[in-house]
Amino acid sequence: MFLQKVYDFFVKFRDYIIFTLLVVMSLSIISLGDFTSIGGLRASVVSVVGFLNDKLLIFPNITALKKENQILRELNIELSNEVTKNFLAEKENNELRKLLDLKQKSKQNIVFADVVGIEKIGNRNYLIINKGSGQGLDFGMTVRTDAGLVGSIVATSGGYSIVETIYNPDVKVSVAIANSSLKGIATWDGKTNLILDNIPKTIQVKSGEQVVTSNFSSRFPSDIPLGYVRSIEPPKSSLFWKIIIQPYAIYNQVQQVVVIKDLPDSSKIDLIKEFYLKNKNKQ
Repeated sequence: MFLQKVYDFFVKFRDYIIFTLLVVMSLSIISLGDFTSIGGLRASVVSVVGFLNDKLLIFPNITALKKENQILRELNIELSNEVTKNFLAEKENNELRKLLDLKQKSKQNIVFADVVGIEKIGNRNYLIINKGSGQGLDFGMTVRTDAGLVGSIVATSGGYSIVETIYNPDVKVSVAIANSSLKGIATWDGKTNLILDNIPKTIQVKSGEQVVTSNFSSRFPSDIPLGYVRSIEPPKSSLFWKIIIQPYAIYNQVQQVVVIKDLPDSSKIDLIKEFYLKNKNKQ
């Protein structure tokens, strides 16, 4: 610690110290009066001063190192932010490519939208998207991603819409297992899965089978992917299977969505809307 203080003092005032030493040496040499000796001594002094100046600087300058470390930390933070931005941009680009591919394959009238908010009311989960009635969106329109079903629109304004997701215990999704004629109703379990109940255990169901919306649904178009059968729990004292469905679209991970503007029978939609509003007012 003492040596460091000495070193810092020398570095800070080295020009004055060297100047003072040279003045003292010059006055001493002048008093000798031998110019031959002065010439040789001058060369020696220059060599010694250069040697000391070079060797003394091998000791680290703590102040300079701290400043350099601060600069490097700031640079590292900037680079980290750039990496994160690039990662998010690449992810968004991949999702948009998939949605564009979906639009090319789909014969339905669809609109792209970004998710700008997530709302949770009790055990109900909603999304807010940046498209609304100004873009022709209305109550009952289905919302999905390239992966699968997200939910449906329940309210609109000029530039925004509220999407009621399938992660809502009140939402019943009429589904079918793609590789069979099995149909049923899927509901959210309040955690991360959908439950398909009331399937007789006499019917064989396999894990991994794809689950899609069925043509019995009056709320969602048919054949929209919903998820896959993750597990089948054997009944203890029941005649029915408890089928766990792993959804493809996780609501709190969704960034871009597609709104299907095609609506089912308008009379059905009006009835559902009236029923929905009536029950909402009772709560």
